[in-house]
Amino acid sequence: MSKEEIDLNQESGGQAPVDTIGQAEQLLKEATVMQFSTIDKRGFPNIVALTPLKLERSLKQVLFYTDRDTTTVHNIVESSKVSIYCFNERHHCSVGLQGYAGLVSRSEIQKSYVNDLTKYQKSLNYKHPVFLRFTTIFVKVRYQDNVTFQKLLN
Repeated sequence: MSKEEIDLNQESGGQAPVDTIGQAEQLLKEATVMQFSTIDKRGFPNIVALTPLKLERSLKQVLFYTDRDTTTVHNIVESSKVSIYCFNERHHCSVGLQGYAGLVSRSEIQKSYVNDLTKYQKSLNYKHPVFLRFTTIFVKVRYQDNVTFQKLLN
């Protein structure tokens, strides 16, 4: 286990250390909906369910599609600190990511982003569609009774 990975449980009785990064990557690849949490001006959490794009999805970065006129986007403009969370019921595990989010500029948007939208995302017909880029700093994986953290960025 790396120095930055912290096992919150007592020693796991001689079991091999949990592969936090591998588990988190697998959870992210399988997730169809994620909880996306921002903080408003009063310090109150705003949690919404967003569908991530499959394109360029990794532990380091996740892209989302939403409307510019949402509370989520307004909160990101005020403070880019956000968290995302997803749960896999089949494996009884979850991944929480803490990091930063920002709007993808028009010049950065690639045709592949639009082509990667799901049927559901396209049906939303946003007036002012935007892509959000989430960049991970910390990873938290809960697998059965084991909880581990790992820092990705300084």
